[in-house]
Amino acid sequence: MINETTISKLNEMRLTAMADHYRNQLQDTAFQELNFEERFGLIVDLEWSRRKNNKLAKLIRKAEFRFSNACIENIE
Repeated sequence: MINETTISKLNEMRLTAMADHYRNQLQDTAFQELNFEERFGLIVDLEWSRRKNNKLAKLIRKAEFRFSNACIENIE
């Protein structure tokens, strides 16, 4: 019961990655072996990386590049 309240509060604060990963941790027994700091660190890292990726994707869209899927690895 308290877990669902926590998840709904995370979603309300727009921390959806944290809410999703917390829900996954509750269902996966492998996470039970980790202590609180490790589990919390994983949740925060996931939220941080999702926000960074979303920001980068938004900047790429706003830049209106001529070739939006170009990458350095494809230069010959």
